Amino acid sequence: MRVVRNNDISGILVIDKPEGMTSFGVDSVIKKRLNCSRVGHAGTLDPFATGVLPVLINKATKLQDKLINVPKSYEGVFKIGVSTDTLDISGAEVYKKPASGAEIVNIANYLNKLKGNFTQKIPLFSAKKLNGVPLYKYARKNVDIDTEVSKKTGVVTIYGFEVNSCDNPFIYFKCTVSKGTYVRAIAQDIMDKFGVPAHLFNLRRTSAGGFDIHEALPFGSLQKGVDFMMENVVSIYGRRIIDNDDDRTIIK
Repeated sequence: MRVVRNNDISGILVIDKPEGMTSFGVDSVIKKRLNCSRVGHAGTLDPFATGVLPVLINKATKLQDKLINVPKSYEGVFKIGVSTDTLDISGAEVYKKPASGAEIVNIANYLNKLKGNFTQKIPLFSAKKLNGVPLYKYARKNVDIDTEVSKKTGVVTIYGFEVNSCDNPFIYFKCTVSKGTYVRAIAQDIMDKFGVPAHLFNLRRTSAGGFDIHEALPFGSLQKGVDFMMENVVSIYGRRIIDNDDDRTIIK
């Protein structure tokens, strides 16, 4: 079995993260198989979500902040008529009330117009910290911090939002957003504006860090071995990285 020394390789493995696995879990598998000293990723995906996860190896971890700044694209589904405590399918059901066809149309019209800068409330189940502790840890212990959390917001940008189709109770969409955007938090916006329960039923990231889903390796393909993984590592040199600060950034 081939053993790769810590400094033998630096670059990016673009992975199609599977459902049910954490982003850090993907990192751990790659770090172990390549025997790397440093591994990270650009933009965390929730366990239920799938899609593009750029995994940064050794020297490439220095690019993490720059890659996170690159807009991300998603395809997903909102389910209207049911709300959950996490605002997505992984949570416990909180409230249920069927939505009418007219309500679905109104919500779809609202979503189609989402564009620009928005102040978004940080979801209770998130990795954002309060007093140095991730919010999800408070939530899992049923610690009442709603008042303090309600003060935690972030300004995000939605570059484009398009509803592909509606099939009550589902709304199928695609969007491109800035870093820090919680797509599932849009379910809270729907509930606040229309008074109907909603949650994010499905989410797939189609681009992140300047990489497209068509460039992503299925996670299962890593079983082909170290040689296969190394052959698919994207060099960090000469790669153009597009971000909001410099649309002609080239890594040298």
